[in-house]
This record gives sequence, structure tokens and C-alpha cells, in this order.
Amino acid sequence: MAVLTLTRTRFGVPTTLRPAKKQTGRIGCMGLTLCAVLLVAEPTLAEQAGGNTMEEIKTQTTPSPVRMNPDKIAGVDLTAGEPFLAPEDLLEGNHRPRGDALYWGKELVVEIYEDDPGTHAITNPFPVDEYVMVLSGKLILTDADGQMQEFVAGDSLMVPKGFTGTWQMLGNYRELIVVERESYENALKAGEE
Repeated sequence: MAVLTLTRTRFGVPTTLRPAKKQTGRIGCMGLTLCAVLLVAEPTLAEQAGGNTMEEIKTQTTPSPVRMNPDKIAGVDLTAGEPFLAPEDLLEGNHRPRGDALYWGKELVVEIYEDDPGTHAITNPFPVDEYVMVLSGKLILTDADGQMQEFVAGDSLMVPKGFTGTWQMLGNYRELIVVERESYENALKAGEE
């Protein structure tokens, strides 16, 4: 089993690339940096991240289940991220993103995201389909037509690609997200431009 040591920049995502100077909405924060360098020359990669500044990524020759870090899911020692909202998009509250990548696979990315109570506008169409499970707090999404939906801890939802409206987080808001890796990386690249 080969071991690669890569430097983590933000939210536990291993990378050798610099963080984006300009990021696109929430997706820029969640990915926080492009990780295409993980496709090193091995046939399969089981990628895990979170915790220290340096991470060891082990290359496996056969797929194996990856346990999601229960401390990270509980919000313990999440990595502080860089604010990604444009000041004009923060409608009320604060914005102090925190989170960690739990899994960075060949097809899916799984992350924990946490933020202070606040409301922000999503004026640019959401760049990916995103599965969200609310872990704590409350999420209120209002689409461009004014239709409001509320989600509390234990609720799951899909935020469809193209969504615009408002994203309001109440209480100690934390969520688990799952996105398709290629779409995610493409959104991150677009945010760097």
C-alpha cells in the first residue's frame, strides 16, 4: 500500500493547490480547494481527510468501506474556513464557516459544514446538485418564486443545480453534504476564474 503525504489547506481537504482567490457561493467554501491531484497513478483511491495539517492518504488496491468521523459529524474540532460570501449577499447575521471533508472518493464528496446563524442570498444559480442532511439547527430555503421550506435536524433534502433564492441558517447550524465529485471540482474551477 503506497502512502502519499499531502498538505491540507482548508476544511481537511488534501491538496497541493492554492486556495481560490474568488469563490462561488457555498460550493467554494465546501470544497475550498481543488483536489484533482489526488488522482495520482493508482487505479483506486480511498480518500479520507480531517484533523491535522498534514494528512496521510493511503492508496488501496481494492475498495473498502470508509467510516465517517463521528466527532466531525458531532461538530467537534471542525476546521475554520475562509468566509466566502460577498458582503452584499449576507443579508443578516454572521458568516464564520467551519467544516471538514469526511470522504473524497472517485465519484462522491462528503463534507460537514457548520456556520453561525445568518441569511444569505444565492443570486448565481447553485452550481451542483447537493444532498443535505441537517444535523443541528434549522435551515430555511426560499426559492426565487418565494416558496419557503423549513428543515430541522434529521431532515434531508436535495438542493438542485440552478437553485436561486435565500439560504437562512438558524441556531447552531450544521449539515452533512454529498455532491458528485466531477461537478464539484468543475464548480470550484469556475469559482477560481
